[in-house]
Amino acid sequence: MKYSNFTRIAAFSLIGTLVLLASCKERTGSKTDTGATNSPKGNQTYSDSATSSVRVYDENGKVCIQQSSTYYQLVDFYKVDKKVPLLLKIKKVELCYADSSNKDKVYEIEAHNLPDNEPISWKATLPGTELQVKDNTLLLVHEGGDNEEDYITRYNLQTGERVFGSTYGDLRIAIPNVREKRFMGYTSQRAAGAAFKQEENLLGYIEYGKGTAPISKLKVYLKRSGVADKIPNYTPEMVFVSPGGTNSVMDDGKQLILMKADEKYTAADVNDFALQLTFYFGDDNESTVVTIPVKNDKVDLASATYDKQIFNITE
Repeated sequence: MKYSNFTRIAAFSLIGTLVLLASCKERTGSKTDTGATNSPKGNQTYSDSATSSVRVYDENGKVCIQQSSTYYQLVDFYKVDKKVPLLLKIKKVELCYADSSNKDKVYEIEAHNLPDNEPISWKATLPGTELQVKDNTLLLVHEGGDNEEDYITRYNLQTGERVFGSTYGDLRIAIPNVREKRFMGYTSQRAAGAAFKQEENLLGYIEYGKGTAPISKLKVYLKRSGVADKIPNYTPEMVFVSPGGTNSVMDDGKQLILMKADEKYTAADVNDFALQLTFYFGDDNESTVVTIPVKNDKVDLASATYDKQIFNITE
């Protein structure tokens, strides 16, 4: 049988189309537009997608730039000795002017547990400069500007609730074979981000907390005295001390290890250490010391030592 040229071209075109369709069918599901191989199989428990954006606009004659980006972070949250994989969806919004930068950002965070683990689901909107997961907590840093001190806040990874905050930095307490740490620190009047709530004669806060919950909070008031106007309103020098010597103080007093405790510890094992604050003042570099002990895993205000003519400390 003879075929015309048109017939031959049509036949070859049909064969080519079939081959192309077969090839596409083989590739379908093996690669996505992002280059990932092998489409996921099984029951879907969570799916999400997000975009980034930028907006440039005029604000009172100044060029303002708003940038928005979303990313996902897989972290491990440890509840006692159980590891719980956690997926964080983080939307970061930055706002600045074309001729200057702004350290502050707004983080919109959503947390979801991965399949086959205890349910975790929370949302939070947090302003700050930098966000990271550290010491089994969500750590937010608010960088200070002129005449301000950096302020850090820690949040529970399981619930998103605030558990601790301090200016400048925090001091950490560790228990051997236990991932969860405890934190102590001081919040001064110079805290960045309006973290300090103004109150008459209030000089600062002392906080004690752990990765899953706050524990104790004290208020330090300044009394009228001959040195009251010399006491600085910034964070004093802070170190740990262990009067009985049963605990190990490290990192120039910034860390403490409860050597007699282990993973089976109780509140009674969290003892024999104190936060020591030294306030320097005056032209002759005079100083006054405040010592806040911890007993049975709580701040022991009744045993605190300080100059009561200068300070008044309350819960």
